[in-house]
Amino acid sequence: MNRFRYIAAIFFFSLVLGVGIRAQEVQPTWESLNQRGYPQWFQDAKLGIFVHWGLYSVPAYAGADSYGEWFYRGLMLGDSIRVKEMKDFNKRWGYLLGDQWSGRLSNSDGVKQRPKITDLYTLYAQTWFAEHWKPQEWADLFAQSGAKYVVLVTKHHDGYCLWNSRYQPNWNSVVTGPHMNIVDSLTRCVRAAGMKMGFYYSLTEWTNQLHVWMQDPDSAIGEYVDDYMIPQFKELVSKYKPSLIFADGEWQNSAAQFRAPEIISWYYNTVGEEAIVNDRWGSGTQHGFKTPEYKGAINDTLRPWAECRGIGRSFGLNKNEPLSNYLTSDSLIRHFVKLVAAGGGMTLNVGPDADGTIPMLQQERLHDLGNWMKVNGEAIYGSRPFSKMCERDSTVFYTRRGDNLYAIATHLNGNTLILRNIPRPGLLSQVKLLGCDKIIVHYYFAGSLYIRLGNLTHEDLSKTKGAWVFRISHYNK
Repeated sequence: MNRFRYIAAIFFFSLVLGVGIRAQEVQPTWESLNQRGYPQWFQDAKLGIFVHWGLYSVPAYAGADSYGEWFYRGLMLGDSIRVKEMKDFNKRWGYLLGDQWSGRLSNSDGVKQRPKITDLYTLYAQTWFAEHWKPQEWADLFAQSGAKYVVLVTKHHDGYCLWNSRYQPNWNSVVTGPHMNIVDSLTRCVRAAGMKMGFYYSLTEWTNQLHVWMQDPDSAIGEYVDDYMIPQFKELVSKYKPSLIFADGEWQNSAAQFRAPEIISWYYNTVGEEAIVNDRWGSGTQHGFKTPEYKGAINDTLRPWAECRGIGRSFGLNKNEPLSNYLTSDSLIRHFVKLVAAGGGMTLNVGPDADGTIPMLQQERLHDLGNWMKVNGEAIYGSRPFSKMCERDSTVFYTRRGDNLYAIATHLNGNTLILRNIPRPGLLSQVKLLGCDKIIVHYYFAGSLYIRLGNLTHEDLSKTKGAWVFRISHYNK
């Protein structure tokens, strides 16, 4: 009898617990979504890697300051730079690909006719081999950079999928192009390297006959959303359960048209507490971390945010982009510091070549950023903004973590670093340069903290570059 009561009690409490869990499920309303909030891991991570790699990486060409991944849109508009690249590519490869590539296609009656230039874009898949792609090497590089998450473009606006989507059975990387499930392979490697995996997913497409984005009326998107976008999104999420969704391609429609609260809440309930989405779900969106694009720091304390940007100007590789567009390692580090001091983070993009290699310049920047993070990461990961973001001349930026204040100097001039108009540190406070064991002399006078640099040698300072971090420990004690 006692055993029966024990089993019954377990069953009863299981039912109660189950009801509790169901009661906590996110409902398809903005109020419920915002009440759920955002997972701590994202606010602590600070740095992620964006990866734009797709069919557009074959031409990898645009205007010097344009986005390489918008190649197809350029063809739609008759952009002379992209059309010329397409025609030149046609001349180089036509003799290998035969009549179809050279522009002699048959219509439904078997009559030979010259295809539209946008139709030829589909034939790039015949020359996308990804012959040097090694997903484990990508994951190792991203982890070495100090990134805590990776966001892969699973499908851009051209609609080409990097997984075997049943909704695009002939327009994906498994049955065409490299004949690889890129989403699956990279997801496995990224997670094995200890990072969170996120997916970029374009809500709209330029090539879908249910609704051709930027060509068909915006109001006519309903069938596309109901019969294609939502089922495909659920297919992708159900199979891989990404920790982060970066939606895009939404700015001509409303969140209501995309049924955004419904699919975001479904995503949260499917993946669980670590799931997070961005704020690009159409006009009227009231939820998601903010994604300023090449805009630097923003003033927002209500939502987490991370600037998304490339090392250069384009996201997808653009072989027409000048070297002057690329941040140096020092400027990249300093820019990142500024974002973190403002309370945000950065999702830094790489644009691999079609063969699967990441250009050496981009690799160098990631290596240099990672080496800096190895020494100075304690001032970044899990940090929060200080009462002031930076000194007036923007040569010192501040972060806080626990009882420590971090002064991040982007330039060192003279023998004294002066931190002006900050509260007096605690009596037990010590100042150290991260990466150096020396205790640095400091004193407080007239509202400013003076840090003497005279006992630091060139060897001490050369352990890092771009910015130097001074930890003021026991700041509040």
